[in-house]
Amino acid sequence: MQNLAVTTVFCCLLAISGCATTSPQTANYLDLIESVQSGEDVSVQEMRRAFLETPDLPQRLQQIAPLERQALQLLIDEPLKLGAIGTAILDIYYGSLAGHLALASFYERVEDETAELHRDWAKRIVTAIGTDGDGSRKQPYRVLSGPEARSYLIALGRSPVGSIYQSDKDRPFMMVIASKPPTGPLVNVFFNLGDAYSFVAQQIREASQSDEFTPGALIGFLAQRNDSAAQAFIGTYLASEDRLDESINWLSASIRSGNVLANLNLARVWWTKARRQTDEQAREEAVARAVENYRRAITVGSDEAMYMLAVLYLRDQLGPNKLQTGIELMEQASALENTQALIYLGQLYFDGRQIERDLGKTAGYFVQAAELGNDFAKLQYARFLMHPDVDRPFERRAYDWLREVASQDNPDAMLVIGNLYARGVHVNRSFRRAFRWFRKAIASAPKDASIVNEVAWTLAVTNLDRLRKPRYALEIMTGIMESDLKARQTPAYLDTWAAAHAASGDFDTAVDLQTEAVEQARRQEQHAVIDVLLEHLDTFKAGRPVIDPIP
Repeated sequence: MQNLAVTTVFCCLLAISGCATTSPQTANYLDLIESVQSGEDVSVQEMRRAFLETPDLPQRLQQIAPLERQALQLLIDEPLKLGAIGTAILDIYYGSLAGHLALASFYERVEDETAELHRDWAKRIVTAIGTDGDGSRKQPYRVLSGPEARSYLIALGRSPVGSIYQSDKDRPFMMVIASKPPTGPLVNVFFNLGDAYSFVAQQIREASQSDEFTPGALIGFLAQRNDSAAQAFIGTYLASEDRLDESINWLSASIRSGNVLANLNLARVWWTKARRQTDEQAREEAVARAVENYRRAITVGSDEAMYMLAVLYLRDQLGPNKLQTGIELMEQASALENTQALIYLGQLYFDGRQIERDLGKTAGYFVQAAELGNDFAKLQYARFLMHPDVDRPFERRAYDWLREVASQDNPDAMLVIGNLYARGVHVNRSFRRAFRWFRKAIASAPKDASIVNEVAWTLAVTNLDRLRKPRYALEIMTGIMESDLKARQTPAYLDTWAAAHAASGDFDTAVDLQTEAVEQARRQEQHAVIDVLLEHLDTFKAGRPVIDPIP
């Protein structure tokens, strides 16, 4: 019984993502059509509600889904074939954006003034969708269908080049569409299909008399029927479960329809397989498949693929002497305003090992990424200006960016602001305010070992007497070391814990912990830190705390 129910409502998923509750106040759909034909004004929302309450809705949905998909395929290259298709679509649902776009295009080609009527309806539908979100993950557009989502992007002058479903606790059914604008990078646009899931789930539960139905079950059903977004979802999920061969099969099926998001995920899966291969020939084949999928995505204009492939080149993962290729790809991605690429180039020019150091370019790349809204870039720019090798004044915009990021409960930004007050950079020196910002960082991320370690180290060993808080440093460091096994085995964190004990006068415990830190470093082959750890060990054995000029 359940299989029959799923088959019956399958069309609903393809054609709609909304379901309205029957209300005696909702106008009859056929009455609204008569009103439209007589020239009366009918709102998009009213038309939509009435359509979803038509008694023959399942039959209408079965008919409209393939027609809308066909119309979108013909929209650019063969508009003269759209007359009959567009009319058929609107006969089924007059509020279809795909239908109005089809007929607007058709009548424009045959120079019929009826095109204006359909352009007007298309604009109204686009406006209605645009007022109900902004296309971000937090505020996705609400649409009736996958075809409506694609139609919306086409109406905005963007070309859909890939899609994938998403599902989480708050929004059980979402679709992400990668769209290509006339200029600039690909943009991922989010659409809320949660109402579609609710509608289909309700139909299945009523038909099967079972409450067992999940978004995953629905997506799996769609994937079996060659829905590219569903196949991409299944393949990506299987990759997260480390079922790589199964993942490759599903993602490979998805890319047959030109799904750039599937290309990106398939490239990652092949690269994971390459890193695990012990057979050289098998490894080379997996690497070639990864590069092939990145390059396919690049041909569509994916700045993310440019960035990912550039990283592999710059890290010598694809063989030696690929530096220039990697830089060129990274610059292409940065030209498309990929903030990861901008940050990477900034760090590359600051590091100065692969290319000549250029602090001007570092600053420029960080600022550009920050102005594009990247919070990490805002932090990096502030840290850059505070670096002892950088002879530049700390800027007001850097401080404003820090405060903005800190207001989002970001502990890293809080740490940097604390350091500014401790050093008196851009602000009046205030140890009280510095300590307050450090405490805010801990309160924001009490279980983040790296944050706790940085605060504890600063407060335990700083040469600024009025900032030193050894008891507090010991308290927070003990808390994290006794609750986090990984932290307990990290040489750098053991070093901080020992320093906090020494700053509190407990040198015996400091020596024991520091000895453990040295042993862990040797066991983990962290040779670069052993000399420093041994130096601190000698200091503790001599009954002295570590004192450093920080922050």
